[in-house]
Amino acid sequence: MTNQLIPVFDGTINNEPTLLCNARDLHDFLGVGKDFSTWIKGRIAEYGFVENQDYIAIPQKRGIGHGRGKTEYHLTLDTAKELAMVERNEKGRQVRRYFIECEKELQKRQQQQSSTVLAPHRECLPKMVYHHQSK
Repeated sequence: MTNQLIPVFDGTINNEPTLLCNARDLHDFLGVGKDFSTWIKGRIAEYGFVENQDYIAIPQKRGIGHGRGKTEYHLTLDTAKELAMVERNEKGRQVRRYFIECEKELQKRQQQQSSTVLAPHRECLPKMVYHHQSK
């Protein structure tokens, strides 16, 4: 997963760790014809995405006299995959496959971490069983 089509990062939604991507990066990669704000708001409404479940919205403040601030949207990979699919183009299919690979990589990392955490307990188990049998 060294060739990142779209940066994916660890985040939290509803106190749950998850992989996220920035919706602007997805929009740029997909080559959508609409401006970002119109596109993301339209897709959220059309597909019923739920804030703090499918994405988080992060308002960005601008300096005084620089107009309204913009909002960044961090999407779960499931949401990003769905948005990629509905664009119905080769870039959408490409990024969807990429996100699936990102999820597989995360699952591998989690399995490695859980086996590392369990390893010390596994070492103790034979001693405990042996001690119990000798009584």
